[in-house]
Amino acid sequence: MKLKPSEREQIFPLPVALISTVSKEGIRNAAPWSDITPILRPLEEMVLASWLKCDTLTNIRETGEFVINIPSIEMEEAVMVCSRNYPPKVDEFEMAGLKSHISEEIRASGIEGCLAWEECTLVEEVLREKFSLIIGKVVNMAVDENFFDEEGRIAFEEGRMAFEKAKPLSCILGTKRSYFYLPQRCR
Repeated sequence: MKLKPSEREQIFPLPVALISTVSKEGIRNAAPWSDITPILRPLEEMVLASWLKCDTLTNIRETGEFVINIPSIEMEEAVMVCSRNYPPKVDEFEMAGLKSHISEEIRASGIEGCLAWEECTLVEEVLREKFSLIIGKVVNMAVDENFFDEEGRIAFEEGRMAFEKAKPLSCILGTKRSYFYLPQRCR
């Protein structure tokens, strides 16, 4: 069976991140994102793909900053609330019942309850006809100490990542809905 290129999301497992931004007027925005990846090692820059008409992109263009928040499976409901299309003047943190995780290097706050936070500043925007690629420099990264050791490494169980404890959220997109799941360790 052949799939069209537009159906790739039905077979491509994706990470789930919540991108938090703040408008120049101070209105907080949070949006789920899967089209995101680090750019090579040592992972100092991240790239995310964005539709041209979204509050997140507008806020990044106007303020030059954003936070990549890594939610756990317990945040699935808040992720779905943030996926709704709200007007620009709506505080999406309030709509989803999210609390701010104060950033150290930028104005935009992260989201409390996430596993990790990457504070980023805009380096470059690569504009295409239907989308934009946003390249951000990670200026500060923090993690929930419950899932990491003193050196900032992921907590391990039996020499393997403790996915069962951290429960990072992932998804496969369908034609009518998203299917959330947890990464599993191979035995």
